Amino acid sequence: MNVRSSAVFRHADNIVTRKVMDETLLVPISGEMASMDSLYSLNDTGAFLWQSFDGKRSLSDIGRKMAEQYDASIEVIEADLIEITAGLAEAGLLISEGEN
Repeated sequence: MNVRSSAVFRHADNIVTRKVMDETLLVPISGEMASMDSLYSLNDTGAFLWQSFDGKRSLSDIGRKMAEQYDASIEVIEADLIEITAGLAEAGLLISEGEN
């Protein structure tokens, strides 16, 4: 998937998010059943990123916010963010709000 830094994403409708101890879990729901075979666990950085996909902010906006929060260059953060976002979208966890 080709993703641009101007793209905006939101959580897919069939994903339930739960916080368990220090982990954030993403659980895909199919019908009325949770798909435990496709359970995703996020660390603190992943959880911060996941919460940022609000359907309003672009990846550039999220990258700038992450650069304020973490000690890394904006170029490195944006490159990683684009790669991670593409993977999450391909896994069906994120939906693009318009053009990528």
